[in-house]
Amino acid sequence: MREIHNILFDLDGTLVDSSGAIRASLSHALECLGSEWPPDMAVESVIGMALVDILRERFDITGERAEAGVRLYREHYDVHAQAHSHVYDQVDELLAQLSQAGCKLFVATVKPGPIAEKVLRDMGLSRWFSGVAGSSMDHSRREKSAIIGHALRKFGLAAEHSVMVGDRAQDIAGARQNGLRAVAVTYGFGSLEELTAAEPDHLVARSGELAPLLLQPGAAGF
Repeated sequence: MREIHNILFDLDGTLVDSSGAIRASLSHALECLGSEWPPDMAVESVIGMALVDILRERFDITGERAEAGVRLYREHYDVHAQAHSHVYDQVDELLAQLSQAGCKLFVATVKPGPIAEKVLRDMGLSRWFSGVAGSSMDHSRREKSAIIGHALRKFGLAAEHSVMVGDRAQDIAGARQNGLRAVAVTYGFGSLEELTAAEPDHLVARSGELAPLLLQPGAAGF
């Protein structure tokens, strides 16, 4: 049995539904760059990707235009994110339970660290977390595997006593590459097919199912 002391959470799609804020900020940035959001593109399909990768892969925007797009997005998101985001049901209660049980909680997200920290403050969740590991502002660290590895090093966490909770396949893959167990939540932005194919240790449909699972790791098969 592996005891779980540290729990790393993804942010968007796991703790907070930020789809409205992300869509609005991307649309704003694209409009300023002379482009537009395709009506047939679901915002969920790009959540979890780094901004520069979204602009390059989905809109063929690179170089200085991409850097301008990132800046425009961040400026808009900083002002409007709170109004277009909400914490998922039972998440606050979940974090309280885990903290009171002695677990150390962290966020590992593709959002840059300072932006993720502001989201947690705005959403009233920052009090539960011991630290945040995000992508670097210069885009050099933006893959989820690198972000999780950065979290382990930054906070001195032992992989064998840590678990990653996320809503996309990259969360599961990133956990595996760093020696962590992984739990996938199906209420976020990843499809059931995507998450099943990623082969997490566990799948849960509601945030309220996480505390019993994580606080009884032996019974849960960890």
